[in-house]
Formats: sequence, structure tokens, C-alpha cells
Amino acid sequence: MSRPHQYIALVTSLPHLGKLFTRKEVPISEFRLKQRMSMLEEEHRRLLRELVEITAWAGVARYDRDDEVISRAKQVIDDLKDYPDLQHLVGTRMETRTLIAALRRRRDGQETAGDIVSWGYGRWCGWIKANWNDPAFGLGHFMPWITEAHRLMQSGDHIAMERLSLTQVFQQLDHYGALHEFDFEAVGIYVLRWVIVERWSRYNEEDAKDRLQSLVRAALDGVATASGGEAASGIFNDNTLSLEGATS
Repeated sequence: MSRPHQYIALVTSLPHLGKLFTRKEVPISEFRLKQRMSMLEEEHRRLLRELVEITAWAGVARYDRDDEVISRAKQVIDDLKDYPDLQHLVGTRMETRTLIAALRRRRDGQETAGDIVSWGYGRWCGWIKANWNDPAFGLGHFMPWITEAHRLMQSGDHIAMERLSLTQVFQQLDHYGALHEFDFEAVGIYVLRWVIVERWSRYNEEDAKDRLQSLVRAALDGVATASGGEAASGIFNDNTLSLEGATS
């Protein structure tokens, strides 16, 4: 387990990130953040690499198939057995990813969910399969964002769609972040927040459509990509804690 004073010092050294979409630049650079993460114990650095990898576009783009991403997510969740809130965060992120993948598949003309266990994860697979033709897969009464995501995806509003998906992820992080202050979970959640804030700070509206389509293909269909400045390989290795990439 971590040394309390060490982690208090680490957390208090991290600047406030502010609200999503409000900053044009992040308050701490990737280089400085990596320096701060050197204060983590070795096992926590390893777990943080896994956490970032499975929740980032560039991380999942390393895999060729959806079932590989799902298998990797289950492995990460198992590795996080001592940190149930981080486990729940990864699981919820995978469920969000599944919902967005389902919206895209349906938009592209897929008539049924098909073998959803090969590309989907979590609690909502049965709902998606049984309610394929419903705009929100029968979940709109308690997840209204899915109805809005359906509308945006159908209209081709890629910028608004990305804002919506990132907002959902940020809200998930806020929920779990409120439960932790000076522990490993707090550090992990901060880093995942940083990934999103940094992504948006360098967002370029001119190439939003092409970039988002490329990333969606990579993250949801398992096609590797190195476009948009987000390399699909060589980032998440044992020698570096990569913080680049967007959440899925």
C-alpha cells in the first residue's frame, strides 16, 4: 500500500484542471505530469499505465479486434482488484464505449446487434440487442444522453458528438473522484481527467470530422491508426507513462 504522506504531497502538487471545455491550455504539461508520477510506487505506476491504456483512444487502437479490447479490459479490471472504484470506472467506460459503438453500427446500416458479446461489454448488451431499433436502445429514460448521441451521430455533427461523449466520461470521473482525496485512486482519476482536458485544449475544428472518424474506427472497430498526432503504438510501454490520447 502507498505511504500516506508521499501521496498527500503528490496530490497537492497537482494543479486544478478546471471545468471541461473552458481551458485553451492545460495547467501542467505532460513532461511535468510525468515527473510528478515518478512519486508513485512502482506497482501503482504499472497500474496507472494499464488504466490509461484501456481508457484511451491511442491505447485501444493497438488491438486488432474488439474482443481483444474487451479481454484486455477484463484483465485490467482484475489487476485493479484492490481498487474497486477504479474497477467500476473502467467497466463504466467500456459500457459507454459499447453504447457509442452500437450507435455507429446502427447508423452505418447494421440491422441487428448481431453477436454483441464479440464487440460489446457490460450490463447493457441485452438491452441493446433487444431494443436495436429504439433510438436510445430502451435506455433513454435514465440515460438521456444516448438519445442526443443518436441525433448527433445521425446528423453528422462530429464536434458536438465528441463534446457529448467527453462530457459523459468527465462526469463519470467526477463521480468517482468525489470519493477520493489523497490516495492512488485520486491520482489515477486526476490523470484521466488530464488526458481529456489536454485533448480538448489542442482540438482543431477544421479536421474534427476526419480525426474523429479515424479515432472512432480505431477504438470501436479495432483498426490501428496513427493519425491526428496520436500514435497507436510505442506509447504505452514499460519505460514511459504515456498520457497522450483521448478517452473512448
